[in-house]
Amino acid sequence: MHLNGQDEPKTPADAIMYFMMKLSRRVRARQTGDAIDPAYLPLLYSLKMSGAVRLSDFAESTSLDASTISRHVGHLLDLGLILRSADPDDGRVRLVQISPLGVKHLTKTLHHRRAALDEAMADWSPEDGEDLRRLLIRLSQSLTPQPLTPTTARDDERVAP
Repeated sequence: MHLNGQDEPKTPADAIMYFMMKLSRRVRARQTGDAIDPAYLPLLYSLKMSGAVRLSDFAESTSLDASTISRHVGHLLDLGLILRSADPDDGRVRLVQISPLGVKHLTKTLHHRRAALDEAMADWSPEDGEDLRRLLIRLSQSLTPQPLTPTTARDDERVAP
């Protein structure tokens, strides 16, 4: 689908939202060669990048509540995509980490996603690709979650004193 001038996003924020909608539909859809459910990609990727983490830290880093992350972890454990172990510093605490099978399936699935993006940008100049890479990293760093405070909370989210 090509945009005509009237439908083209007018601001950077609108362009980002348009891009996110298109990309999220593509990323969430199962594709030929997928080794894992696309819904688990962010969780497995996060564990691959972080290494072994406490469940509470995993929930916080993924912005999911404890019950949701617990349910996902249970399913990923059943599939053999993650491992659970005792924390060497505190035996009462359990750590989760991506398993070798999880790494294998994540790598395969990301390879397919990367190939689709490479194909979509095949006619881009190297400079355009580098500009996009640099700006996406910058945007990602700017989007680091910030806790809501009284000065950042919207009026309808404020708790009455």
